[in-house]
Formats: sequence, C-alpha cells, structure tokens
Amino acid sequence: MSQNLIIAFLATLALLSSCKSRDFNTALRSRIDNPDAKQSPCHEIINPKAPYTPEILIEQLTSALNQSATSKTFEKENFRDLLFADDVETAAKGKLNPEILSGNSCTLVRAINESMNKPAHFYWLTGNGRTSSGGMAIYKGDVFAEGFYRNRSVGVDGSLYPRKRYSQEELLGRQPWFEWSPQSKKFAARLGSPATRLMAHISSEQGSNALTLHRGTNTKYADKVAALATLNSFLFSSNTGGIFSTPSYEKAKGWANPVVLTSRINPKILLDAFTQQKSDNQKTAAAYVGIEFDYVEFAFLYSPGDTKNIFFDNVTNKCVVSDKAQGSDASFAKSCQ
Repeated sequence: MSQNLIIAFLATLALLSSCKSRDFNTALRSRIDNPDAKQSPCHEIINPKAPYTPEILIEQLTSALNQSATSKTFEKENFRDLLFADDVETAAKGKLNPEILSGNSCTLVRAINESMNKPAHFYWLTGNGRTSSGGMAIYKGDVFAEGFYRNRSVGVDGSLYPRKRYSQEELLGRQPWFEWSPQSKKFAARLGSPATRLMAHISSEQGSNALTLHRGTNTKYADKVAALATLNSFLFSSNTGGIFSTPSYEKAKGWANPVVLTSRINPKILLDAFTQQKSDNQKTAAAYVGIEFDYVEFAFLYSPGDTKNIFFDNVTNKCVVSDKAQGSDASFAKSCQ
C-alpha cells in the first residue's frame, strides 16, 4: 500500500471514530445502535392513539427547540440538558436541523408507544453507549430533560455534554421541557418545574383524588425521625437533602433494601410545595419532580432535624420485598405484593 493510501486510510478511520451515534434507544444502559450498520426490518407499528408519529415528533421538536432560542425562553445553558455540546451552539442560535434528532425510526416508534404509559428515554447523551448523561424523554406527548436532578445536582464533566452544577433554586426552577398540544400539534417550550403537568398525567393514570407515591429504603430510614435526622446523599444544597419517591411501585421495589413505603398525598398540598422555592421558617419542605430514565421521580426537601415532611406525613403502608429481606428485616412489615 502506498504512503498516500495509508494516510488516506488513517484519516478515514479518525473521521469515523470521531462520529457519535445520535440513534434512539429505549433499552436502559444498552449499546446505542450503529447508524452505519445494516438495520433489521422494523415490525413496530405506531399506536393509533399515539400523540404523533416519529416524523411529526422530530419536525415539531426541532421547531420548538429553535423557537425556544429565538423567543429567549431558553438560554444556551438550558440546551445542555437536552443536546450534545456541539449542537448547543447551533441550538442557541435557533438554527437546528431535524437531522440531529433523526435515528432509528423503529426504536422511536417503540418509545412513542411506551411513553403513553410511562416515560421513555429516547435521546441519549452518551459517549460509550453504556452510561447516560441525560438527553430527552417522552411522557404522554410531552418531552422532558432526562436526569435533570441527577446531572445538575453535581454537574457534568466532559466535552460531549458539559453542564455546571446548579444551586437549589436552579434545581427547582430551571428545568427545560416541552408541552405538547394535541390541538395545535405543536410543542411549547417551558422553563421551570413541570410539576403541574406531570401531576396531571399521573393523576389521570392513577384515577384517584390523591397521588400515590412509593419509596424504596431500609428498615432504619423507614422511620421518619431517623430519615430526617441528618442529610442524606441526595443533596439540593449544603444543608438540604431530598426524600425521593416515585409513582412506580415496581421501581420503588427495585430501590428497596428491603422496605417500600407508600404515601397518599392530597394534590393541593403537593402543588403548594412545588410553589415554594425554599423552606420557610416552619421548615415546610419544598419539592422537586422530574424524569429519571423511564420513571417519574418526586423529591421532598428537608433540613436535618425537621419534624415534618410531606412524604412521611402521608405514609399509608409499609411492606418488605421478601427476596431482599434478611434476618429480622423479614418481619419488619408484611410482604410486598
């Protein structure tokens, strides 16, 4: 092989290795599909009741991203929760092309179908296909920043998706998301807590006048006094922690060690908590809500020594995941069903 051919071959390899997949994927922590590989025939069919087709999602989401820049709804930093770093500059100018969201239509159809019942993480910010630093998730038509708390509470290093660490006020009030309108068939960009919207989706799903949330924990921290005595590892500030929970009973069982706590909360009480940006003099907790991979997560903020907490004050049930229980833990509460 001549020297010129070798140089050309090495240059081609360098170019290919610098490319990153923008493919859609709904399998958590699985490898992202290679867009250059031969694709298998797709047997996925869009649900007739789905809010949109993949083509409409890509077209309208791109349009909304651009509009969020031109209308100044989003600043450059907000796009970092949703896009790769080299697309953030383009997005901030309102000049994104739909091609940046284009991927495997088959997996996107699957994501849209799944999102009618639970969040579907469809656009991954990943450099190796095995871990994710956020991106976008669909849930009942709306599009949310996946892992907003997970990523913004500590910040994200790396050139593909850098993000600064957010303060408590920013964690509660700087979350970017897109609200889908079935009437206009368009997205509207929003910046702030998606609490009202997510609560409406969950209430519709649960069909109840109270919101049911679950928390996986251990026997020690199933007790309110013990749980609120000191800061946990889920911080919102130097003196504020978060009691996390989810409407997904199965996800809570996965977090259980081996206890699952169930809380039923009046929606008005919950909405009041979301309107507070900081704890007041009586230490009434503020609250956070967002999407974590394929489930909704709620966090109820507290300071060490608090005597009140919305989640704990409304606990109605305790159970133990039998196959995780050892020793005396097995008799702590009845078995989870």
